[in-house]
Amino acid sequence: MPLKKASTRNTWESVAHATEQVRNGSLNPAFSAWISAQGFTLNETVFSCVCQFDEGVYTGTLVDHSGRAWEFFADLDDPQNCDLEDVTDTLGPKSPDHPEADLCDKVTMALLYQRQQCIA
Repeated sequence: MPLKKASTRNTWESVAHATEQVRNGSLNPAFSAWISAQGFTLNETVFSCVCQFDEGVYTGTLVDHSGRAWEFFADLDDPQNCDLEDVTDTLGPKSPDHPEADLCDKVTMALLYQRQQCIA
């Protein structure tokens, strides 16, 4: 997918970087293990971004192998304090199919990135 503007290329690269960090465990191997334990296959999951909220606490949005978007809150020290919610049906303009989609939005770009991976 050709990205003509620097801003969209930067967003693509940001999504690619976050995804690679989780997949290879360089962000935090325990976080990567938590994602896997939730039923996601790391090599088929794309991350719009992962924010470290506190030591061992992460929040963000991921896109699974079927193109569904999930918001997560992972407290690696307190598994009872974790949350994972499928937000696909409430994406609105974050969906790349929405007429007002913004390709500079990381969730939108993660969805496009996941689609591109499925084609490749």
